[in-house]
Amino acid sequence: MTMDQQTSLMSLNMSPFDLSPGPEGSASGGGPSSASQQYVPQGAAYQCPPEQQSFGYANLDASYLFPTGTGGEPGAYLPTAGTVCDQTDTKDVIEELCPVCGDKVSGYHYGLLTCESCKGFFKRTVQNKKVYTCVAERACHIDKTQRKRCPFCRFQKCLDVGMKLEAVRADRMRGGRNKFGPMYKRDRARKLQMMRQRQIAVQTLRGSLGDGGLVLGFGSPYTAVSVKQEIQIPQVSSLTSSPESSPGPALLGAQPQPPQPPPPPTHDKWEAHSPHSASPDAFTFDTQSNTAATPSSTAEATSTETLRVSPMIREFVQTVDDREWQNALFGLLQSQTYNQCEVDLFELMCKVLDQNLFSQVDWARNTVFFKYLKVDDQMKLLQDSWSVMLVLDHLHQRMHNGLPDETTLHNGQKFDLLCLGLLGVPSLADHFNELQNKLAELKFDVPDYICVKFMLLLNPEVRGIVNVKCVREGYQTVQAALLDYTLTCYPTIQDKFGKLVMVVPEIHALAARGEEHLYQRHCAGQAPTQTLLMEMLHAKRKS
Repeated sequence: MTMDQQTSLMSLNMSPFDLSPGPEGSASGGGPSSASQQYVPQGAAYQCPPEQQSFGYANLDASYLFPTGTGGEPGAYLPTAGTVCDQTDTKDVIEELCPVCGDKVSGYHYGLLTCESCKGFFKRTVQNKKVYTCVAERACHIDKTQRKRCPFCRFQKCLDVGMKLEAVRADRMRGGRNKFGPMYKRDRARKLQMMRQRQIAVQTLRGSLGDGGLVLGFGSPYTAVSVKQEIQIPQVSSLTSSPESSPGPALLGAQPQPPQPPPPPTHDKWEAHSPHSASPDAFTFDTQSNTAATPSSTAEATSTETLRVSPMIREFVQTVDDREWQNALFGLLQSQTYNQCEVDLFELMCKVLDQNLFSQVDWARNTVFFKYLKVDDQMKLLQDSWSVMLVLDHLHQRMHNGLPDETTLHNGQKFDLLCLGLLGVPSLADHFNELQNKLAELKFDVPDYICVKFMLLLNPEVRGIVNVKCVREGYQTVQAALLDYTLTCYPTIQDKFGKLVMVVPEIHALAARGEEHLYQRHCAGQAPTQTLLMEMLHAKRKS
């Protein structure tokens, strides 16, 4: 916060950390991130009431947390009235989109379902032994409208998604290699089995949610249970050992995931050994240190599998910015300990948690469903979920980015990174590790993490929220998407969705104990005051 901003707040006689709403239209703020403006359905029936589409705050922090704006495009991301229709037609279930360009598939070609255009392109390239070059940076976007612009990137994407060179006949005769026939039959049988499993699971979930069912919009692009909306991602086939045949992580919009993750990194890798090594650049993520399995690294990879990821989950994953989280963390640790002989480690931990909390709110205010709620509802949801989301974030960082238990600060002190996830309670370490082990057994991955995080945020049981219907519909939409993802991508893990849901109360319990510890330290005068962290602690006790 700048001096000018502080002076402005003092003139208004308001605390810079006051979260109570002020007069509307008296502040301004940034709009939603670009990632949150995609997939806006045309002609969506749902719109937030007019009173929800404009709000402002008279103080700086409120305007930062909940910026003035139009409230969002009508119907964007929001579920409309309707229910998920049952997928009973076998043809509809098997019908998919080409993993190369997104066109409608015409059948199995060279190892997986593709469209006729990509089939012909792949065959001609291999048979004619064509060599292409890319005039850009070998990262051209390939879709139905521009698949012919860069043959180099198109062919590379064919290999990335799993099309097989050895399946193309060298004698130019029509028809593929017969050895792939049994694989195609197994894949069809698997799809039909998955269809039945999905229908049973969706019906079960729908029954548990009441007569309203899973409310998903007919005009929404996020009908996660509708298989037609999904894109296949084939796993590494046992028929080939070529690394090029593994699925490209860009299809998930996530960071690259190694097929065989090595053991977690040692502490030495994260320690600062020079006056400047505590800078954020010194702690760049090593993508080879991921410790949690992803769909491409599961046991199902022994045969060619087709994974489908809904557009909503792919969009969710793109909102995860692990590098920014890391840079902010270690940048703060550097700035707070530079030229300092010794610092109060608990106070430093509170500052890190406060910064994480600001990032949490910044993420939430630009996300689907949440940003269309009234400000009072947004505040109540954040006040209820902030601590459990912080714990979940730390579990994610440890499991997927190899975050160690401690690091060495610029001044030589040891900082307990694990204590961040414990909210300052070291005695909870065993419980935390048990949670991590349970999630690892469930092959907890980034899509699981981000869906669970949305479910924690969009809790329709929070007391005092006005637009319960909107929150519940958002929660149920994410819940249905996660159910479909776990059934589709992890069919061999029995009831993965149900087991993930069972872990959530344990995360809540750990976060509640951490909250109580922070509050007691604050009351004893041992924690920083006038911070967003302390405002959140007090707000929950007032509600």
